[in-house]
Amino acid sequence: MQSNNNNDSKILKISVFGGLLFTIMGITWGIAANSQMIIFDGLYSFISLGLSLMSLFAYSFIKKEDQERFQYGKDVIKPLVIIFKASAIIAMCLFAFSTSIIDLFKGGREVVIGSAALYALIATVLCAVIYSFMKNKQGNSEFVKAEAAQWLMDTILSGAVLIGFVIALLLKQTTFAFLTPYVDPIMVLIISLYFLKVPFQMLIKNAKELLWMAPSAQIQLQITQAVQETKEKYNIFEDFTRVTKVGKTIFIEIDFVLGEHTSIQTVDEFDRVREELYQKLQMEGHTNWFTLSFTKDRKWAL
Repeated sequence: MQSNNNNDSKILKISVFGGLLFTIMGITWGIAANSQMIIFDGLYSFISLGLSLMSLFAYSFIKKEDQERFQYGKDVIKPLVIIFKASAIIAMCLFAFSTSIIDLFKGGREVVIGSAALYALIATVLCAVIYSFMKNKQGNSEFVKAEAAQWLMDTILSGAVLIGFVIALLLKQTTFAFLTPYVDPIMVLIISLYFLKVPFQMLIKNAKELLWMAPSAQIQLQITQAVQETKEKYNIFEDFTRVTKVGKTIFIEIDFVLGEHTSIQTVDEFDRVREELYQKLQMEGHTNWFTLSFTKDRKWAL
């Protein structure tokens, strides 16, 4: 476990350094080329840098043991941080969308297209390399998955920018050269709208965890099947199962209502069934907070 923690920390640091590089390069190059699209890329990298630093600090905070104050663990920090990250990206995309509309109404933007295309090519290659590295190393870490998602968005962004500027170069050689100033704001418009999808998905997924809503159907199915097998094996009258997931921790609370014909009746037998069901509910990449209670009075299970 310690090895995985150190590995995740190193990956997050690589993401931070990558974000710093693209922030400086994007904003500087964007101003020089007079490209709102490249400045948008640099600003996205700047926000990503701040969010990566936040992930790194949150990750270090979660690793520190503090059982007295956080008796249910610190996993709730993960969805909280990811929600903040998603909200920041959404706000930036909406801002970029509004500025691109303004540029279009002002007649577009004259861009040093050759320089802008060169930036897009370099950025696409570097982003793809960093994304591939993080994708291969992400494992089951929610933080690293979120970072990998950011670099995927950066790769798509840079690739789309490259295509756009290549089109602008071609347009410049034709009778449609008058359309060239509109290429930059149109790219910002399209990409900012497209980019809203991923952070919205991240926001919804992690908001469900923060609100302790039911986990994915796959997790629920595995738990339901294991509980049903145990019920049938010991002729248990009824069960009440409650499940939620926060970060890597799955909280499972099961109440078994025993009937007249239930084959387990002693504390030793209860513990044996508890251990048996606990083993069945193990899921790779997750930690279970498992509670199993037995009663003959249904009101204590409701």
